[in-house]
Amino acid sequence: MYKKVESPDFVIKKSRNGCGVFTKKDFSASERLFEIHGVFLTCEEDEDLDEETRNNAYRFDKDLFISAPNTVADYVNHSCNPNARVEKIKNKLYMVSLYSIPKGGEVFFDYSTILANDDVWEMKCNCGEQNCRQIVKKFNLLPHKVQKKYISEKIVPQYILDI
Repeated sequence: MYKKVESPDFVIKKSRNGCGVFTKKDFSASERLFEIHGVFLTCEEDEDLDEETRNNAYRFDKDLFISAPNTVADYVNHSCNPNARVEKIKNKLYMVSLYSIPKGGEVFFDYSTILANDDVWEMKCNCGEQNCRQIVKKFNLLPHKVQKKYISEKIVPQYILDI
């Protein structure tokens, strides 16, 4: 099902969409949850990877992705109503809470926020939220109202907007 991931602040367990990341403590709004680290891959390498690895890679910049197998980042699920975002700080990626996340809460981010104009990846959404968009696709194809909200609340990383 999944490899055991050691983390003092998170546990990987069954969720609505397979496995998810759940907190072992309370987190406040705008708190760094964890660093997204792993292997850097170029766009060319990304095309030759197996589907699971490619689907779980994080966009880092115009030419690089981070594959984070067997880390907490590898198990964060998508939601059209996210409680976390990806933020680039001093050339590192972090998962940062948008709001307070109570102990036992699942961490979600909107995958569309790391899909730039040149990305072709998309997936059927199964988040179950009232505002579910049914398809996860690149940021510039989100409804204008959602784009505006995400930009104003800094939910989408600037490097995605710049690509």
